[in-house]
Amino acid sequence: MPHDLEPPRTIDPAAPMISRTDRIVVERTPQALCAWMITSKLEDSVPDTGALPGVVGTTLLTPTWGVVGARRKVHLSDGGSATEQILDFAAGERFRYQVWDYTTAAAWPIRYAIGEFRYLPLPGGRTELVWTYAFRLYGDRFPGFLGPLGRWLLKVVFLDRAYATLMRETLKATKLGAERAAQVGAARRGK
Repeated sequence: MPHDLEPPRTIDPAAPMISRTDRIVVERTPQALCAWMITSKLEDSVPDTGALPGVVGTTLLTPTWGVVGARRKVHLSDGGSATEQILDFAAGERFRYQVWDYTTAAAWPIRYAIGEFRYLPLPGGRTELVWTYAFRLYGDRFPGFLGPLGRWLLKVVFLDRAYATLMRETLKATKLGAERAAQVGAARRGK
């Protein structure tokens, strides 16, 4: 089987995971924000933070992106990559995806991750974008083989530091890109 067609990791709903949630308010409706996120380039939103690589491009592995089952290879600034697949998608409500097959050293202990965006409507056509990212560790690698202690270590050392920075910077770039696209669209319509 070609490497790019490796099946996703089996998700064990009872498996212990470590997670982090961040949020930001965007001056777009949930539907408009979600549509922009699905069609925009991932590399415009996920920067290299120094501690973690950013995204430099993607390659579709299925005919399209934005539907359940869609899959793409994500290329990272350190030369590594990962594969992601949409697990659940309700336009303007939620977007849930799995990431696996990491080749970057930064993700060596991670078996797979589950990411989820929730689009919460706010007055004035705004959206609270809530992003949760959860990691399942390999049980036979450090720190995963330490069980609860290993998960705590990864949360304190990685998730609440380097990954927190990546999430915040990604949300800022998403807000900036989505709001800028709305301004450009309004200018083109003469508003």
